[in-house]
Parts: sequence; C-alpha cells; structure tokens
Amino acid sequence: MNYEFMNPVCRYGNETHELIGERENTFSNGTVRLEIEAVPVREGAEKLVCRWSTLSGTPLVCQPEIRVRTTFVPTHWVIPGISYNGNEWGHGNEPKGFACEGEPWVFDDRRTAIPSCTVSENESTFFALFASVEDDASHLSSCSMERLPDGTMLHRILWPEIEEPKTYVGRDRYGEPHEDFVTIPAGGTFTASVFLLWGRPVLPNYGTANAEDAALDLLAGPFPPRYTPEEIPALCCSFAKTLLRDVGGRRLFCIGCSPNENNGFSQAWGSEFGWCGQNGIYARLMIERGTEIGDAGLATIGREVLDAYSHEAVAPTGLIRTHYDRIVTGGSPVEDTCNLGFAVCELAKAWKFLHDRGEEHPDWLKASRGIADFLCSHWSEEWGFGKAWNTETGECADPSGTIGAYLIPGLTALYGVTGETRYMEAARRACRFYQDRDLAYFKCTAGALDTCCIDKETSGSLLAGAMDLYDIDGTEEWLLCAKMAGWYFCSWMFHHDTVNSPDSDFGQYGYRTLGGTTVSAQHHHIDLWGALMVPYVKRLGEITGDRHWHLRADLLWANAIQNIAPAEGKVIHGRQRQAGAQNEAYFHCHWGDERAPGVYNEWLVAWPEAFCWNTAEWMRRREDKESPTETAG
Repeated sequence: MNYEFMNPVCRYGNETHELIGERENTFSNGTVRLEIEAVPVREGAEKLVCRWSTLSGTPLVCQPEIRVRTTFVPTHWVIPGISYNGNEWGHGNEPKGFACEGEPWVFDDRRTAIPSCTVSENESTFFALFASVEDDASHLSSCSMERLPDGTMLHRILWPEIEEPKTYVGRDRYGEPHEDFVTIPAGGTFTASVFLLWGRPVLPNYGTANAEDAALDLLAGPFPPRYTPEEIPALCCSFAKTLLRDVGGRRLFCIGCSPNENNGFSQAWGSEFGWCGQNGIYARLMIERGTEIGDAGLATIGREVLDAYSHEAVAPTGLIRTHYDRIVTGGSPVEDTCNLGFAVCELAKAWKFLHDRGEEHPDWLKASRGIADFLCSHWSEEWGFGKAWNTETGECADPSGTIGAYLIPGLTALYGVTGETRYMEAARRACRFYQDRDLAYFKCTAGALDTCCIDKETSGSLLAGAMDLYDIDGTEEWLLCAKMAGWYFCSWMFHHDTVNSPDSDFGQYGYRTLGGTTVSAQHHHIDLWGALMVPYVKRLGEITGDRHWHLRADLLWANAIQNIAPAEGKVIHGRQRQAGAQNEAYFHCHWGDERAPGVYNEWLVAWPEAFCWNTAEWMRRREDKESPTETAG
C-alpha cells in the first residue's frame, strides 16, 4: 500500500476538531468517535465503512472528514471533470491549483465526474479516493487535495456537500461558498462509505484511467436507452428540418432555436458547417437517409447545403468560410480548425456516398482537398495545425491548443476516398504530435472558441483519428493513442447519478447524469457530446476485449438520447419543444443558473441531434450487417 491514514477531523461549533487514535481504526476526541471498517474489494481496492458516533447526550451538527496521505511524492494529480494537474494551461479564471486565496479548494460530488474523487500518482504508483453511492449519506460528499510540505499528497473526503472557499458559478465567475451539515442524533451514528484504490498506473500520468475502471465496476448501474437506433433518425431529421432557413439565397440549417415570447422557440441567426451548427453532418445524413427511403426532397436539401459551402464559401486560400452567414453579413474571415476539420471530413464522405451511386459532385471533393492541402502545407512542428486561420490572407490567427487535431479524422476520410498516402501520412504525423505534446500528459486544450482552458472535446478528434488510422493499417501505435484519448475523454464522463431535489428539473423530468460529459475546466455543465464518440469507444471494446469500453459506450449513448423530445413533442418549463429537440446544457452543480443544481437550459442547439443521428445510423448499419438475412446474402 502507498498511503497512510491521518487523524480524521470533524467540524462543529465553527471549529475544526481533530480526532486522536484510540486503537486500530478507531479515533475519538471525547465528543465524537470514528470507527473504520476496512472491507477488501479486490486487489488494489478497499472499501472503508466510516461510522461516526456522538459521545454526548445531544445531537451533533457537523461536517465529518477523513484524511489519507500518500507515502510517495506525486508528479501528477487529477480531480476528474474539474482539475487536471491544477489546470495550469490556459488564461481563463477557472479553479486552478490546490487553493484559492490560501484556502484549499473543496468541491462537492455533484461537480465531480467520479463522486468526490481525487487521484495522485507518479510513474510507478497511484492512489485514488472516492465516495460510494450505495446510499445518500455516502454519496452526498465533497473532496479536496493538499500538497504537504514533504511533497506528499493529502486526499480528503468531507460530508456532506460543501464548496469553498468560493463556488465556481459561471464561466470565470465566483459566488459565495455553500455548505450543508450532517446531524448525528444523540447517541446515534452517521455511516458513510468510501473506496480507496492503489497500484501501478496503466500508463504514466494515467492513474485516473485505473480509477475510471474501478468506478465503472463499483458505482455505475444499468441505464437502458430510451429509444432504439431505428427510432432516432426520424426524430433527429424532423428537428433538423425545423432549422432550415434562407441565408443569402441558400437553404441552410441555422445554429439552433431560442425561447420566444410565445412560449415556444424561434430560429437563431447563424449557419455553421461544424462545431455547434453541424450543417455538414446534417447535409450528409439527409443525403443518405433520402437515398435510403426514397425521399428526394431530403437528399436535395443535403446537396444544396454542400453546394453552398463548396461554391460561395471557398476562399482564395482554399480554406472555406465555415460560418456561411458571415459571407452575407460581411463578418470576420477567421475560421477555426474544428470547423475546417469537419468540412474536410463531411465533404469527402458525402462525395464518396454519391460517387459510389454514380452521381458526381466534384466541387465537394475539391473543397475538401483545398482545406486539407492548405493546412498540411502550413503544418508547424511547434504548434501543429493551429487553432484559427484567416481564410482570406492565409495567416494563422491563433496557433494554440489541441484543436488542430480536428483535422485528423478529415485527413483519414480524404485518404479513404482518394487513396492518396500524403493525407494518411499527414494524419499520422498530427496524431503523434498531439499525442506526445498533450495527451501524454493527460490533457487536451483550447477546444471551443469561447474558452482557453483544458477541455474534453479536442480529445474526441484524437480518439476518432487514431481509431481511423488503426482501421487502416492495424498498427498498435494507433490503438494505444486511441485508448489514451478514450481514457482521457471518459475522465469527463459522469460515473454516477447525482442526488437531485424532487422539485429540480432533474427531479421533475427524470434526467440522469450518468454517462453525461462535463465540458471543460472553464465550463462546468454536462452535455451529450459523447454521442459522437460512441462508435469509437465501442470499437475499442471490440478490439481490446475490455468490457469497460463497451460499458462506457452504452452509458454515453443512453445519456445522450434520454431527453430527445418524442414525435408528439415535449413540454419543459411550459414551452413546447418540437419532435427530436433537446437542450444543450444540464447544470448539474452550482454553476450556470441561479436555480442550479439540477437545471435544464433552453438552448435547442443544432449539434446534439446531428451527433445522435450520426451514431444511430452507425448502429443501424452494424445491426444490418449482423442480421441473419444480411449474412446469408
């Protein structure tokens, strides 16, 4: 074992009181006693049942706390979904380091992807501590970490839900601390359980991956999906059609729908190829679905969208204006590499789909090549593909972050349709670059353009790109990169259902946090971005034989589709949502809305249904291939 117990403490009467060891696993200060029962779970894992009892004839209103110190000096540490080695990268005002104004950060279980989890490690050993969810008493907890003077790490779990010295309530914004208390009745006992983990990290800086596997085994329960893959496309297609609007004479998808004064929703301005707007995925899916079901109108919509982006949107540099509305309004010509990467990928895939059926759209493939050729010719050994580019001048507007990895799946798709090895070699080079520079340190950065922080989403492009490369050549190098990206991505995935107030949105509408992914160190809300990653996570399970990947994929999927409005629509907050719609953000902790925790926002953005529809089609194709009729044919 690589840890030792420190004397526990209990806060009451506005003071923190230390308990002294009476005998093995028993501590007391004359007012309260703690007895710890250690229950072996498996090799490298132990459950602690902590029983706090009052020794007086009056109830005790308190905040109990256990403390565990590592016997090694960690070089890396993580609070999953919140802090990645202190969030050193980026210039946002998200929680950084161990402390705020000299006081240790304390985060409650609602904010952490694994309840009240802390992980510290060096190359040879790791230690992790997290709360049990077997009952509310255990689950309603908080965590903290402190670097001790000798370099070792102090891991703390406190009860119940506490956040201090400030509460991170919005992007770069803080509010007052909040705290609750446990009441131990006179002569009574408060019992709560936690899990301890120790061992060798699966890879350097990847002790959190060990904790993720354990959390899946010890915490996550079943989560049956609300819809079948066959039901999803019609719902998502129905929603997508409500986003269609005229933009400069072209029929495109707007970025989403916002609440209006009539207790409904109205289209928001803006049409974007990738990122939030997902015109590219919607266009390809409508072409595919229209062709499959014989709906010429659907396929025509898809063609019109891709024609717009491959004609008017192409800049002299070969890059495209992925925000089409800016062409009409005269907006900024700077576009991000995420949008450009989606454009390379979706234009190539759509071109191939129709090419294979005898229909030619050479401008789509030309536009895809133009973006890829420009970015490959501007590759930097210092910052890769960069974050944003001026499409008119060809100047790099922002070189920072991992966001350039979004080009990798586009390059593999372009290789798949052209057979040109230069695209595959560029994808390999980029995958190695971002893996070695970022992923090896269990971090990915600078995804969304409204943030500059450690984030989740950019690792998705590495997972997808590495899996594509593995499918091309079967090299173990890419499988390792995919696993690293998958572990990192899923460190942002909720491994538990938070305990919600019955009158919260989560309580009223039955939302489950399990399988949802928190966004970034700067944005503490849950979304369903994991829907796009389900095929790649599932493939990892098939290739490795590790059931944890299958379970992750199933949870990501069940979470993503749970709130899609059915065919008759759905009323939330008194507003009628159209079939297939769902909101983007779920405020699971004290963040984003004064009514939080447990609040839905009302931004019916385009991307969630594009991601869900895309994955549902992947699932349907697999089912068709595995059916007896298909096999016999």
